[in-house]
Amino acid sequence: MLQNITVLQQALDASVLRHNAISNNIANVNTPNYKPQKVVFEEILKGELANSSFKGKRSDSKHIPIGNSIAKPFITEQPMVMQNNGNGVDVDSEMTNLTKNSIWYQTLSYQLSEEFNLLKTAIKSR
Repeated sequence: MLQNITVLQQALDASVLRHNAISNNIANVNTPNYKPQKVVFEEILKGELANSSFKGKRSDSKHIPIGNSIAKPFITEQPMVMQNNGNGVDVDSEMTNLTKNSIWYQTLSYQLSEEFNLLKTAIKSR
C-alpha cells in the first residue's frame, strides 16, 4: 500500500511538471527558435517496475528501502521544428495534452485519496 502511495505521489509530481512544461510551450508559441518541452516519466517508471525483481525486506519502518526505486520525472526538449521562425510548438497539440494531463491529474488525486481512505479505515478498525 505504501508503495502505491509513493508511485501515485511521483505520478502527481510528473503531472504537475508536465502541466508547467505544457504551459511554457503555449506561452512561447511565437518565440523564435523555441524548442517545446516534454516530461519523461511513464516510460522510465514502466522500465523500472518491469526490471525490478529484487526488493529487500524491511522489518522496521525506519530501515532504508532496497530495490524498487521510483523514477523521477524530468523535462527534455523536443527537437522538432514546425514553423519558419524555428519554433516547434503546435498549439492544438499542446491544448490537447493540457486537457489529457488535467484529467490524468484528477484521476491520480482521486486514487491517492482512496489509498489514504483505506489507510484511515485500517487504522480505525484496530
